[in-house]
Amino acid sequence: MYRIVLIDDDEARVSILRDALVGEGHAVPAVLSWKALSWQRVEECKAEVIIADASSPERDVLEHIVFLSETLELPVVVLGAPEDEDTMRRAIRAGVAAYVAHGITARDIDPILKVAAFRYAEYRQLRQELNNTRTALNERKTIEKAKGILMRDLQIDESEAYKRMRKLAMNQGKKLIEVALMITQMETP
Repeated sequence: MYRIVLIDDDEARVSILRDALVGEGHAVPAVLSWKALSWQRVEECKAEVIIADASSPERDVLEHIVFLSETLELPVVVLGAPEDEDTMRRAIRAGVAAYVAHGITARDIDPILKVAAFRYAEYRQLRQELNNTRTALNERKTIEKAKGILMRDLQIDESEAYKRMRKLAMNQGKKLIEVALMITQMETP
């Protein structure tokens, strides 16, 4: 079961949803209006999932939802969302875990939450893999640049430059990227 923070301005709708969530065994530590919303408040509640109503007349609801999802790294379920494809795409690209444009019943809640949790876990894993790939690529570029500097300055070939960098890294107890960074930083005026 999840600790869920609800974000909605409609008290009647919130009451029904909160009762349904609690009836399914979930905890609802806070219900926030869009005006009272802050990521600190959501964080204080130790939320595991955010359910946000997107039918609010507030202009930047989707931007707020995206910010919450990225800042708190929590699955966000959007209810009452606009049905236009552009908004749907933006929400999904931003990591919204579930986007429900139609009304839901109490029976729908658990499957939606489960799908949202699974989808968000996959999203986080993909984002982590992307970050790891970017880091590896940037490190590779730095190592290649450092090899180029050594090749030019010492008039050696690529394999010799790499061997020297590896030897220096081992002798100093550093990673290859740390040695490459030292070399490239010495080159920068």
